[in-house]
Amino acid sequence: MTYIKKDICVKINSLNYWWGIYGFSGLEGWEDITIYEKAEQEYIQLGSTCICTKNYLRNGLEDLENDADEIVFVEQIKEHLLGNEIHYHYYYDRPNDEDFFELPYKNLPKNEDNIKPRSIEIWHPDEGINQETINECVKVLCSRILNIEATSIEYYETVTVEEACSSFLKEQSQWANAKEIVFTDNLIDNLMNKMSKSKDEILMVLNNSIK
Repeated sequence: MTYIKKDICVKINSLNYWWGIYGFSGLEGWEDITIYEKAEQEYIQLGSTCICTKNYLRNGLEDLENDADEIVFVEQIKEHLLGNEIHYHYYYDRPNDEDFFELPYKNLPKNEDNIKPRSIEIWHPDEGINQETINECVKVLCSRILNIEATSIEYYETVTVEEACSSFLKEQSQWANAKEIVFTDNLIDNLMNKMSKSKDEILMVLNNSIK
């Protein structure tokens, strides 16, 4: 098969991802992403997907196992958890759904009603989502569904460490008094490495963010 080579841009749809990779919280278990083609100064949307990790799928099993309608879905999750490969999960509309929708791509499996899926999840074997997880999912989605070889991958509106710090602490301050927020040694060490600043400089940034 001949693939079309394109420069790809990825939009992360939540701040939680950035909080995780910068060490403010644990790595996210799932993330919605949108994929664009970068053509000069224009961004053309190609598709979107939800990336789900083993940790996320595992945590949802207990509730699903109590639902008799989810037996097949539960077995699919358990099979994924036993392996170390990427799997794809497709969601289909019913023919009479009021907001019926099919994805327009050719390389998609149809169901028993000859309908293409409405949306796609990528189940990744990682426990949490980092940049390598997303890049791998983007590459396989591009090649498997879009017939595209991603020659480069960049991120749309990348959040800096400082921006992630400010937004995370703002979120935390909604649930706790500023005096109750504790900065762990691991967080400080991680930020020192990522921001190339001294411990005192990092503490100043953190403390200023919650004033």
